[in-house]
Amino acid sequence: MRTLYAPFQRNHERLLLMDVRSAELTKYAANAMLATRISFMNELANLAERLGADIEEVRKAWGSDPRIGYHFLYAGAGYGGSCFPKDVQALIRTAEQAGGTLPVLQAVEQVNAGQKRVLARKILARFDGKLSGRRIAVWGLAFKPNRTTCGRPQAAF
Repeated sequence: MRTLYAPFQRNHERLLLMDVRSAELTKYAANAMLATRISFMNELANLAERLGADIEEVRKAWGSDPRIGYHFLYAGAGYGGSCFPKDVQALIRTAEQAGGTLPVLQAVEQVNAGQKRVLARKILARFDGKLSGRRIAVWGLAFKPNRTTCGRPQAAF
């Protein structure tokens, strides 16, 4: 495997070898962490709106911390696609099957579901509840253009 992937690892070693169960947990954990960042950012955006703070300024300052970074720090309609919801749910189920719980991820799912209602409320408020005959486009809901797999996430809502 190292010989096969050597041309793709010229700058640093990125090939990790582990047992199947650890590899599966790693994939679920990575996607669940990114889903958590998205949900947390949406919670902060909703709070900023209530406080009269500028979430974009908060995002810039927060993301400038190298321990945090800018990836997946955009407020929006929540996460979706073919991997994040499935992997968050799989990790929750895996914990339950092992006799435990993951309350943080349960909250992440709850926040994500609620964020869709936030978007709907904002649309209704913007048009005073009168949506009949209107066409509404939502920019930024594309998920991994030209990709069909659940590999490394490249886009967030």
